[in-house]
Amino acid sequence: MILPAVFFPLERAENLHDGYLKTFVAGGEDVVLMQQGGVPAILEGICPHAGHPFSHSRIVGSDIRCDMHGYRFDLRTGACTFYTEGPIRGLRVFPHEIRDGFIGVVL
Repeated sequence: MILPAVFFPLERAENLHDGYLKTFVAGGEDVVLMQQGGVPAILEGICPHAGHPFSHSRIVGSDIRCDMHGYRFDLRTGACTFYTEGPIRGLRVFPHEIRDGFIGVVL
């Protein structure tokens, strides 16, 4: 049985700006909401390398950089673009929508 997708509002869309990065828990998933180049993205909020949350990470170019070991992931595709201790899978990218002035993730 497939459950219908659910919208989880995360942030007022007007608060987004380039360099915005904040982590949330939505529907039991850790996610990170970011914006760069005027384009928002919502990705998996925990680095798959060592399970470190992206809460203190930063955006570098078009990547999110994990502050623990320096792994970098493309904001649009989730692909790992740089690693320090060996290759790792990419991050899951979640669909997002803007509803009633809020950007949110669809799970």
